[in-house]
Amino acid sequence: MAKIRNSNPKQSGGGYERLVGDKDMASIFTKAQSTVISNGTELEKIISNRSNTITDLDAFIDNCDNGTVADGSYLCTKKVVKASSYKLAGHEPDFIAFTVNKAKNICYVVELKDGDAFDTKKSLAEKEMLELFVNHLAPKIPFRTKFYICCFNQSDKDKIVTGFKNVFTIDEVMTGKEFCDILGIDYDAIVKMRRDDTSDNFKYVVEKMFEIKEVRSQFSQKQRKHIPENDFYDTDGIGEEDD
Repeated sequence: MAKIRNSNPKQSGGGYERLVGDKDMASIFTKAQSTVISNGTELEKIISNRSNTITDLDAFIDNCDNGTVADGSYLCTKKVVKASSYKLAGHEPDFIAFTVNKAKNICYVVELKDGDAFDTKKSLAEKEMLELFVNHLAPKIPFRTKFYICCFNQSDKDKIVTGFKNVFTIDEVMTGKEFCDILGIDYDAIVKMRRDDTSDNFKYVVEKMFEIKEVRSQFSQKQRKHIPENDFYDTDGIGEEDD
């Protein structure tokens, strides 16, 4: 999970400022929204950095044909696909994962999602894109090839199917844990790292909100309404009885 404090969005918070009437609060919302958008890209980088990545897809496939690639799991990013002869303009997936094994070579064409709920039109477009790419790629490589939509944070495949309005079947969806197992990387470690960022994001938003004078004023007024006159109200917003 990316950190809000590190976000530096180019767009202004004009829409949020009109919504809440406060420039500083609007800035917090804008930074948060920018971070939400960047989370998918950030997750892709985390997975790539932990995997055995392919830098030249054409050379990798040639070596697989020649039988010179060691057994194991390999990951190809969209950028590398686009630079190869296997590209299909506008239809390249987020990842292609390869399991090389003398008994059975398997290719996983994967579109990665942080969430798992999308409208029907987007779901259909995702599936059509994956189908087109697999039909383009499969005849050219020595791998049994299949596409998947992977929802990294969802462990229930039935919920993934439902989230995509049943456009994808249960055999066409993949959990984040399954994807990490294919790649031989630690799913739980990635989740923990991103959870730590979530904690930082919560603290950052609270701190920035309390830097706004109007927010502190509103909070103090609300607190005073709920604290009896004989209670002590400290600077941390905690009411304690006098000894």
